[in-house]
Amino acid sequence: MGDEEWKRLNITKGRTSYSQERIWLDEPIRSTYTVKDENLYDYNYVKVYQIEDGFLSINRFRQSIENVIKRNEIFQTELDYSLDEHGIEQIIKKSNKLNDSFEITKVDVFDQDKINEIIYSEQITKHFDLNKGEIFRCHLLKQSNKDKNRLIKNDFILLIFHHSAIDNYSRFLFLKQLTSEYQNEKMNLEENENQLRFIDYSYYERQLDLTKCEEFWQELFSDYSFKQRINLPYDNKLIFISSGSIYSFQIEKSLTRQIFRYKKKQNINFFRLFLSTFYCYLFKITQDTDFSVLGVTPNRYKSQLTNIIGPFENFIVYRHNLDPHQSFNQFIQTIDEFCTNIKENSFYPYQNLIAYARKFGSNQTPFSQVSLRVDIIDDQWNLDPENNLLLNEINLTNHREFKRETKLCPVDLTLNVKINLEKQTIQFYFEYANKLFEEKTIDTFADRFKKILEHLFDIQSNFDLDEEPIYKLSIILPYEESLINDLKVNDRPELTYR
Repeated sequence: MGDEEWKRLNITKGRTSYSQERIWLDEPIRSTYTVKDENLYDYNYVKVYQIEDGFLSINRFRQSIENVIKRNEIFQTELDYSLDEHGIEQIIKKSNKLNDSFEITKVDVFDQDKINEIIYSEQITKHFDLNKGEIFRCHLLKQSNKDKNRLIKNDFILLIFHHSAIDNYSRFLFLKQLTSEYQNEKMNLEENENQLRFIDYSYYERQLDLTKCEEFWQELFSDYSFKQRINLPYDNKLIFISSGSIYSFQIEKSLTRQIFRYKKKQNINFFRLFLSTFYCYLFKITQDTDFSVLGVTPNRYKSQLTNIIGPFENFIVYRHNLDPHQSFNQFIQTIDEFCTNIKENSFYPYQNLIAYARKFGSNQTPFSQVSLRVDIIDDQWNLDPENNLLLNEINLTNHREFKRETKLCPVDLTLNVKINLEKQTIQFYFEYANKLFEEKTIDTFADRFKKILEHLFDIQSNFDLDEEPIYKLSIILPYEESLINDLKVNDRPELTYR
């Protein structure tokens, strides 16, 4: 990769990054499905906050957003195909005003149905257009016209982003910059003028030599059958793409504490810990050993990239052939080393890996069966500490009032793990293709995953993490154990006395 520093370039036009290219090419494919099914939507990413304490100045907030957009040219970047470049091109068109991208609605904030309706309409909004650089909007929901320039307790802020135009870490950066602007912190203009931009990164990324990286991925899949499928217990016939649902489930607080302790003891990050656990789980429910789990990498491989807003994230495939005779602690070390090797080559464009898979007769959607996403979250936004302005994030995926059943779901089964480090909580979700799986099946999936977590980490578990092999892990549920015991009793031969 090299340690040389990348310099800011004097350009307003250039080839897109690999991630932008993938997104742009993927858009019309997704649209063909949403057009065919009026109930199927490719959701935008909506962050919903509700004021818990204090008040917000609307004028000041709007100006703060405009400053963040002015500072980050990704919000003023159009994408289109260039005949000259023979590829997708990005063009920066300067615009500092929100115009139609800022909306205020008077609403009864206690009318849950109305709030839900507004949030849903923002999730499926057609306002966004990559070709025009329209990827963000803000919608304020206020309960009173008494003070037109204020939001007060229980009012809502909706921040809506194009579903894939900026990545998860960029949304964190957006909030960080917005908070600084709202608190009137002075921005170093000279520093911003010299800072690397996303369009600069895109140029340098295209200059990278991918030869060694390509060799790594081809070696990883050298003995892999791209036509093989994981034997997931589907309820219905396989289809290419489906609507999706989200199923949330919780574990006991004591088990959560044990997982945090184990993670600290092993000195491993949460993604690698849950990837190891997910492999074991897939092995137990399928009896397969060779798994390709789709994952997401931040793809910010240089320190210069840590403060740039943009779509850096890259999909990568964690292909591993599990040895069921390893102990879990041995397996954790294996996966830790494996992920380190993956990380060193994680900038390889996902579309290149897909193209490689299709050379070997793979179907149209290789690596679309299982995926894992682990995110570190913070559900509070301390926007203005001096004035006690505190907002709570409404977690839509864990809220009964905001349940969604029509989300476009390109992966059959995704385990989503959200971790709050400050509160030491873990939330689990299965996002699943609801035309392939019945909810009762996912309910059983969740129970079995909780069972394997208990077997591995519960303080009362007698499973030896150092000695016992993975294949001895149990996903048998209590009612199944009871049934097995009953059958054993009934199968005993009758005793005869002479």
